[in-house]
Amino acid sequence: MPATKTALVAGGSGGIGEGIVKTLIADGFVVYVPTRAGDNSERLQAFVDNSELLRLIPADLCSEGEVSALRDEIVSEANSLDAVVVSVGSRYFGHRLHRMPRTDWDRSIQDNLATHFNLQRSFVDLLRSQDTGVYITLIGPESESIHPEEGVVSIMAGAQKMMTRVIAQEAFDSNVRVHTVTAHTSITTRSRGENVNPDWIAAEELGRYVLALINGTIPGSNDVMHELRNQNHVDALLKAARA
Repeated sequence: MPATKTALVAGGSGGIGEGIVKTLIADGFVVYVPTRAGDNSERLQAFVDNSELLRLIPADLCSEGEVSALRDEIVSEANSLDAVVVSVGSRYFGHRLHRMPRTDWDRSIQDNLATHFNLQRSFVDLLRSQDTGVYITLIGPESESIHPEEGVVSIMAGAQKMMTRVIAQEAFDSNVRVHTVTAHTSITTRSRGENVNPDWIAAEELGRYVLALINGTIPGSNDVMHELRNQNHVDALLKAARA
């Protein structure tokens, strides 16, 4: 199958992101993944079925300049971009919010909000200049739940969700589609090994949902917010997309 579609998967070398990358490549997408030293990019290359369609580009997503350079490199090679999928964020545990060190708070802002701002600034602008394309932000269950000593994760996830809803509202005057996809369970990844629950959503099944959303075949594909309850819910939605 000739590769005519292109996508950026920010966070593509992570446990959740690699499922998205593999699914898109299997559908013929050329997939660009920003990488950094010490990540799992080599593991990702071994995981996908056609690594010739995988493009790894070093980029620090906390740096506005490096994200802009990432966009420019993609455009110089592909000319246009069909989809952007963002699965970016960091975990945190150890302090209740009122005792959290300021350095930890600042790092959380950098890893979880500055990265999303930089990606939206560069790639929403690109999609708008094309007047086509899909921008999807993946959100975890933390956006709707709070746990002591890791509450900052919920704050950041909620902010990521609202940031994406804002750009969706602001895309009213274009043909760009903007979505949040919130998984209300954990995601089954290779790194979890046997430590899984049958209700958890499999990373590759999440990838199939994202692909159907990009293609506009999933029920409610014009809705901004997509809420996935569990694996059975995803299976039912994918079945409806194939009907």
